[in-house]
Amino acid sequence: MDYTSQNQKDKQEMLKVLGISNAEELFDVVPENLKAKELNISGGQSEQELLNTFKNLASKNKPLISFRGAGIYDHYIPSLVGEITGRSEFWTAYTPYQAEASQGTLQAIFEYQSMISALTAMDTSNASLYDGASAAAEAAMLALRATGKNKILVSPALHPEYLQTIKTYLENSKAKIAMLNLSVNGNIEKGMVLAALDDDTAAVIIQSPNYLGVIEDMDALSAASKESNSLFVAVVNPISLGFFKAPGEYGADIVAGEGQILGCPMSFGGATFGFMAVKKALEWKMPGRIVGQTVDKDGKRGFVLTLQSREQHIRRERATSNICTNAALNALAGCVYLSGWGNDGLKKLAQTNISKARYAFNKIKAIEGFKSKFEHSVFFNEFVIETKKDIKKINKALVKNGFLPPLDLSYFGGQFKNCLLFCVTEQRTKAEIDKLIEILAKV
Repeated sequence: MDYTSQNQKDKQEMLKVLGISNAEELFDVVPENLKAKELNISGGQSEQELLNTFKNLASKNKPLISFRGAGIYDHYIPSLVGEITGRSEFWTAYTPYQAEASQGTLQAIFEYQSMISALTAMDTSNASLYDGASAAAEAAMLALRATGKNKILVSPALHPEYLQTIKTYLENSKAKIAMLNLSVNGNIEKGMVLAALDDDTAAVIIQSPNYLGVIEDMDALSAASKESNSLFVAVVNPISLGFFKAPGEYGADIVAGEGQILGCPMSFGGATFGFMAVKKALEWKMPGRIVGQTVDKDGKRGFVLTLQSREQHIRRERATSNICTNAALNALAGCVYLSGWGNDGLKKLAQTNISKARYAFNKIKAIEGFKSKFEHSVFFNEFVIETKKDIKKINKALVKNGFLPPLDLSYFGGQFKNCLLFCVTEQRTKAEIDKLIEILAKV
């Protein structure tokens, strides 16, 4: 971001409009122990001197090597992504939903939709949503609208923040959320779904790999949901689809997920984008917008906004969502990311995640005091380890050695009191994993 200077008159005018006496009041919500100490920058520094001062301060930052996932993941972002998304044609504050949006923006969205549809083996994708949580919640809303039913069955291994968002969306509606039971293997069994289904069930929402890293039997669960004519909603990790079966192949009706994995930095959890794809029968009930391909009066290829089903464009009671826009720039990053890897590249990337995670898993569970929580389950790049050791001491030792530790799952429920959720992506080297093992063994 460019630096813009203000004189004292400008500053006082802004403070007056904000109703505060000094700029420090803007940060009153930040705990004192988290605030940086006085920078001690003397007045009258040149631009070059000031930049050098901040470069020296920034050099003190020591990024941690991440062994944590739980929804936001440390994947390598090829330079191709930034090269395209950083172009001025795309890097703009303009909201790309008006009919006069440029052909370049519309084509970028169309290509994104095409890739998400191909990746998920579904008929139609929208132009993206805010994030994975809102995508899952919009999927629940879509299922309720499409079926006219009032009950949603949800896996307890769905990301807890996704579940919280679904509850918020449905809070003032007649819809009911019923939680399925988790098996001892960390997954949902077909019989559990069949037992919970009834004629009022609009959809069954299952995440795979789930929040605990376990791969679900999506063929069986999708088939079970059809027993009562309920829709099957698959929440998926897009990179995992380079190796595991695509949702369209096991009969999913709606697919949703988090797109941060596809070329967006972790950035403390945002901004990211959510993706959604559906089978053809549901496309006109899908939230957001869809870009379509057409030809102009001269027969030349062109792009148009085919569907805009939000309250700004049509009568409010007929709107499918009140979302204001799609996350166009982040979705473009996902489009470029998928283009760069291609089919074979994405498959190899998924396999690398699996093999590195499996290497770490085997090494960790071999350490005295550690064991696998779900020994016989298949996982992607995350897995749960149960330990007899002090988790606080483990995490403290890892941070001291430059590692972002695994997630303490004690908050997830009593059965996970002594459990850690590890994540290993293609970013982690063998040397880093071996060093992690060495620290865990010593704690």
